[in-house]
Amino acid sequence: MLNKKSIITLLVLFTGGFVPIQLVTLSFWYSQYYVGETLGPKMVRTAHEFAVPYIEFLYIPSLIVFVAIMIYSKKKYPDLFRRIKVGIIAGLMLGLALDVIRQNGVINGWLPQDVPMMFGKMVTGSQSFVPIFIIGLLVHFLNAINFGIIYTLLFGKLKNYKMAILAGVGLLFLLEIGMMVGPPMAKMVGPFGINYAWPQLFLLTLVAHIFSGVACGLTAQFLLKEEDNKWFLPFLLNKKIN
Repeated sequence: MLNKKSIITLLVLFTGGFVPIQLVTLSFWYSQYYVGETLGPKMVRTAHEFAVPYIEFLYIPSLIVFVAIMIYSKKKYPDLFRRIKVGIIAGLMLGLALDVIRQNGVINGWLPQDVPMMFGKMVTGSQSFVPIFIIGLLVHFLNAINFGIIYTLLFGKLKNYKMAILAGVGLLFLLEIGMMVGPPMAKMVGPFGINYAWPQLFLLTLVAHIFSGVACGLTAQFLLKEEDNKWFLPFLLNKKIN
């Protein structure tokens, strides 16, 4: 049965996961699939049209709710707080690991755009480097943190590091597939990059997501406690694991 803690956990998953992550996909979906702008600066400007109200009415309010839940759960639900805290750290490690590989794609021209810069242009609508760079990196790492939180809520502390690596890689592999067939990448460069830099783009992003999945899983496994061994459903319903 769902209780107060269960509802708060679902709110964490929604406000700290679903809403922030969908800023990018929904904004470019609007530009590419609804309006029909699939390439170039006009595509980013059209995505910005969607991003502005989304940020104002969903993104920022969700982050405020998420922070409030984190503060509230520190005393009321320390196990939930621990998963959130560890998820943030694991997400940061995920983002850093991803960027180690991603930069090679930028340097070698295997990516159509530097992803944080594209995010920055979409959010700010600016042509100035400083706000684009700062906001783009912020959105980029917030997305990474969101996936770290999703990981700790879904899997908790697993039996061993091997399982943690498999879980992290599995989660990021799903992200890789989604990125390759969804907005904005598929409309820009074709599914899996077949119209741009095949197979370099796909292989680069695949390796980057595998590497970041390993970093996320290992970090979460190391920092979570033994009592954090429930996966999402038992944790949500407060059921014991034999």
